[in-house]
Amino acid sequence: MQSRKSLSVVSSLLYSGYSDNNTNEKKKKMAAGTSSFRKTAQATSHQKQQQKQKHQKNDISRTQLLNDGNVIPTLGLGTWKSNPPEECTLAITSALRNGLTHLDCASAYANEHVIGKCLSKVFGDEDTSREDVFITSKLWNDRRKPDDVREALEQTLEDLQLEYIDLYLIHWPVCWKRGTVLVDDTETSIEECWKTMEQLKREGKVKSIGVSNFNQEQLTQLMKHSEIKPAVNQIESHPMLPNDALIQFSKKMGVAVTAYSPFARGSELFKNEIVRKIAERRQTTPSKVILRWHLQRGVIVIPKSASEIRAKENADFQALETFSLTEEDMEELRALDCDYSTAPAPWSHFPQVARRNKILRPLFKVLTYPFFKVFSMDVQMMGRKKFITF
Repeated sequence: MQSRKSLSVVSSLLYSGYSDNNTNEKKKKMAAGTSSFRKTAQATSHQKQQQKQKHQKNDISRTQLLNDGNVIPTLGLGTWKSNPPEECTLAITSALRNGLTHLDCASAYANEHVIGKCLSKVFGDEDTSREDVFITSKLWNDRRKPDDVREALEQTLEDLQLEYIDLYLIHWPVCWKRGTVLVDDTETSIEECWKTMEQLKREGKVKSIGVSNFNQEQLTQLMKHSEIKPAVNQIESHPMLPNDALIQFSKKMGVAVTAYSPFARGSELFKNEIVRKIAERRQTTPSKVILRWHLQRGVIVIPKSASEIRAKENADFQALETFSLTEEDMEELRALDCDYSTAPAPWSHFPQVARRNKILRPLFKVLTYPFFKVFSMDVQMMGRKKFITF
C-alpha cells in the first residue's frame, strides 16, 4: 500500500515538474521556413548576415546560427503534455503543414513514441523531408554515466524513428542514481555526461548538443571542462519571469537561448490588460505580441500547443513579421516581471522555485524513499511497459 502511494506521488510530481503546440502551396509554406538544416557549409554568409540583421532594432529572424555552425529555427512547437496521442498527432501535423520546422521533444514527456509515428507518416506522405525539420530531445536526470547516456539516446532515436537528433540537451543539471528520482549519484557528474554527449556529436548521432535549466554558475562550470561548447541553453522565460540576466550571460558565452513556457501557461497573460492593449495597438493577438517580444530579444521560442488550431496559429511566422513592438511596448511588457515561475520541479535550483522546494524536496524524498527501495523507474518509458520494474 505504501509503495502504491509512493508511485502516485512520483508520477504526479514528474508530470508537474517540467516546465512547464495542394503540393505547391505546401512547398511554398515550407520554403518560408528553413528548408535544410544539415548544410552547415552553406550556412555562412547568408546566415551570418541574418545574425547581424537580427540584432538591428525591432528586427526578427527565422533562424539563428549556432556556435557549431548549425542552424536552428527561432520558432518551434513544444510538446510537453502534448497528449492524448490523437491531439498530439493533430497538433504536430498541423504545425508542420503550416510551415513550422522545429519540434521540441524530451524523453521524459512520455510521448516521443507517439511523435515518432506522426513524423514517420508526415515524412512518408507529405512534401516534408527529415532534413526540413529541426528536432530537439533531452536526456533525463538519471542518465549520466556513458553507457546510460548512449542507451537513452538509442531509445529516443527508436521512439522518434530517426537516425539522428538535431539538438540533444541535458534536461536538468542534476545527477541521480539510475531508476530513481531525487536520489543523488555521487559516482558520476555533469562533466562526465557531457564528454559522452561530445562523443555522440562527433559520431553524428546528434548534430548539436546543449543544456537546459542551467544557471550562470552551472554553465560556467561546464564550459571549463568542455571541448565542445553547449550550443543552446533552454530556460524558462516569459514576461512574468524574463530571465534577462541569464539570457545575456548565455549569449555572452556564445550560447543561444531557447525559452520554454513562453506564455507562462497562457491564460493569465492573454487576459492581462497591458498585453491586450499592446495587441490592440498592433492589430494582432496577445499570443503574437508575446511571441514577437521573445523574438525581438533574440530568443528562440517554443510555444506548446495541444490543439490543431492553436498549433497552426503559433506556426505562422509571417504574421509575426507584419508588426513590430516599439521600445515603449517592450518596456510595458518588462514591467510585468514579478519573479513568477511556472516550473515547480522539486529538483530545480532556480531561486524562484528553490524557495518552494525547501519544503517540497525533502517531503518528496521521504514519500518516495520506500518506493525506490523496492522498485526502479524508467522515466523514458513512462506510460508503457517497463516504466516500473522490480
